[in-house]
Amino acid sequence: MREIAYRYFNWGPYLFNTTISDEFRELLLEEGKKVRGNKAQLYVENLAGHLDEEYKLPAMRIMEHLGEYVEAYCMGYHKWRGGGATLPPRAELVDLWINYMKAGDFNPPHDHGGDLSFVIFPEIPDALVEENRNFKGTLQGPGGISWIYGEGGQMCISLVHQMPKTGDIYMFPATLKHFVLPFKSDITRISVSGNMFLKG
Repeated sequence: MREIAYRYFNWGPYLFNTTISDEFRELLLEEGKKVRGNKAQLYVENLAGHLDEEYKLPAMRIMEHLGEYVEAYCMGYHKWRGGGATLPPRAELVDLWINYMKAGDFNPPHDHGGDLSFVIFPEIPDALVEENRNFKGTLQGPGGISWIYGEGGQMCISLVHQMPKTGDIYMFPATLKHFVLPFKSDITRISVSGNMFLKG
């Protein structure tokens, strides 16, 4: 078979993933402990999730760490676009909250406000990883996160599934719809989410 030269086109939104530092991860867990159980900090009425424990977080200490990941996202976006268009490398954090997800909780398909959104996973218990690994089915297993784009079709990639690991961060356009599947394990899956406006 002869070799055929070809090129392909990146299509759809830019979804970014890397791992945060241990220092940042510990800070998120520490800030979460300060607000957990405080009814005044409950944020559930502002969110789409079917969870009992979603709390607003203070932004100042967290934004100090988040900036380098925003800059990395913007640089990666430029490469992904093949040069040309760039994104402002600075961001203003407008929403920030922590989710304590338990058995039976889930997040239906939804999107966010702002320009850029993120979700960080400071703690994914081993029991959830095992439950996900043992899942038998055609889509992402329990506790996974999925992003939806476009109308689908057999020759299109319109759904991206990931089972997050402890320390993972994902960044994506705020209008990109996503959802989280429920699980059965008697554990708590901790995630931190936020929305930002990009600024030049």
